[in-house]
Amino acid sequence: MDELVDGDLTHETLIHDLNNVFETITEAAELLSSDKHWKDLAATLNRSVVRGKRLLGALPDSTPNMAVIVEDAIQSVTDYCIAARRPRMRFVRQIPADLHLPGSAKDWERVFANLFLNAAQIMHKPGRIDIAAQRTPEATTIAVSDNGPGISPELLPRIFRPNVSTKKGNGRSGLGLHIVASIVKKYSGRVQASNREGAAGAIFTIFLPVL
Repeated sequence: MDELVDGDLTHETLIHDLNNVFETITEAAELLSSDKHWKDLAATLNRSVVRGKRLLGALPDSTPNMAVIVEDAIQSVTDYCIAARRPRMRFVRQIPADLHLPGSAKDWERVFANLFLNAAQIMHKPGRIDIAAQRTPEATTIAVSDNGPGISPELLPRIFRPNVSTKKGNGRSGLGLHIVASIVKKYSGRVQASNREGAAGAIFTIFLPVL
């Protein structure tokens, strides 16, 4: 009997079980979509399921075109703001259309979704998030800035550590920016956080070498 038990219940079996969860959510969304008052929520649920499957690797990964990845992350955070009744964010993009990032698209979707979500959750009124990317033969530099309250000076030196949160309240894991830094490091890059000069808000700058 023991030889039938799989000792590795981590990835493939997790995908299997979460796909069952996603299926339930999809079925619920289909029911909601038949009511005009709930169609928008149904669409949000369906997009969230697709994103969850992408992040799990249950869907084929894509070539990491930065502009496409950023749009997916923007949609995810916009859905969150609407569903959670949070202030809406305006996104301003300056991204070369042909800019590709190294590695996995789902990794970079996690990076941008966490950066955008971190800004959106700290805003108390509608705000703005700017995404600007520049490429040289030696490196790619990406800046994500917002017009929120900024980061307290005592928090800045440890902002990327696990369990450190820029947001107050229960239920804050403090893992979002740690995930960002870990993924950037995975691709031989680095990320730094600072407050904007001469304006309110924070700026996160990613430096990626051209390998």
